[in-house]
Amino acid sequence: MRAETEGKRRARLREATATIRPYAPADREAVRDICRRTAYRNRGSSAVFEDDDLFADYWTRYYTDFEPESCLILEEDGRIIGYLLGTVDARRHQKIMARRIVPGILARALWRLVTLQYRNPSTRRMLWWLVSRGWREEPEIPLDRYPAHYHCNILREGYGKGYYSAMALKFLDRLDELGIAGLHGQVEEAEAGGPWRQMVNAYTEQNDVFLDHFAEKPSTFQSFMLGNDKKMVNRAFGGPVASYRDWLVWTAKKYHM
Repeated sequence: MRAETEGKRRARLREATATIRPYAPADREAVRDICRRTAYRNRGSSAVFEDDDLFADYWTRYYTDFEPESCLILEEDGRIIGYLLGTVDARRHQKIMARRIVPGILARALWRLVTLQYRNPSTRRMLWWLVSRGWREEPEIPLDRYPAHYHCNILREGYGKGYYSAMALKFLDRLDELGIAGLHGQVEEAEAGGPWRQMVNAYTEQNDVFLDHFAEKPSTFQSFMLGNDKKMVNRAFGGPVASYRDWLVWTAKKYHM
């Protein structure tokens, strides 16, 4: 059965025609749509926050509008099924978010809230969580040492084909070209050891430690918003681009990411 499953996977890889290319302005709405559809582990953004435009603005606008040169688009058979949005300078990202994106989002959200445009109670809970808790649950990351980051979303039909790793490696190529030596990331997962932590542990059992920085803080998002009582944490990491590249290649081979 395992050999048959592997054979089917190889057949899908042969049949798929995938292209990874630079982002173009015409891709903006497709990126926003995939962002909303893949949110919250594919529940979709509306499961938590009913305002599609504001949700997509928060998660994608900086990258598509202010640093499009660091973004990649994944096409399979001519259809956009994924993207990688990145920045080579997280301090610039933070500054533009704080001055040019978040204030507008908050103002529009507050107006729609007080004018009773939001009907879903989860939307009101989400806004309260962001103001009262969310900002407190972010682990510290030394951005001077690890200035780059990215996030990548792929629709389900693109799973298990190595697309994530292929896009991430292209982003690392850009960092190498620019002489940027470090990057960071963050993931929310179970305190007891989620998929990311398990992959890191499996890698370090066979290889040198590839992360210089690791920090975590308890996360209340799943319990407050989704009623999940499992203890969750926000895990942040930072490391050299070269070491992260080795890890990506390893995960691509082992997990077909």
